[in-house]
Amino acid sequence: MINNNCNTSIDIVDCDMAKRGVGQPKKEPTSVKSIRLPDQIWKLVSRESKKYRSVNSYILSLIEDSLVRNNKLNDSKRISRNSNSTKG
Repeated sequence: MINNNCNTSIDIVDCDMAKRGVGQPKKEPTSVKSIRLPDQIWKLVSRESKKYRSVNSYILSLIEDSLVRNNKLNDSKRISRNSNSTKG
């Protein structure tokens, strides 16, 4: 029997997937943070995010849009694929 040190009850999920979360893309290191939003704002964000893969990717695109507009981030360095910016 192979000893698996992962803390998961699903044997078919390999250890790496269990550590980073199933379906979590391996792009770059991330920090787990939390924000508090009023319910009304969260509902609007959730509704608008339907055009994106997830609420997180929608929020990321909004932040990146703002950083690009304010010349804090180069457009080519974006992580999000969907953006509100126009690319030539």
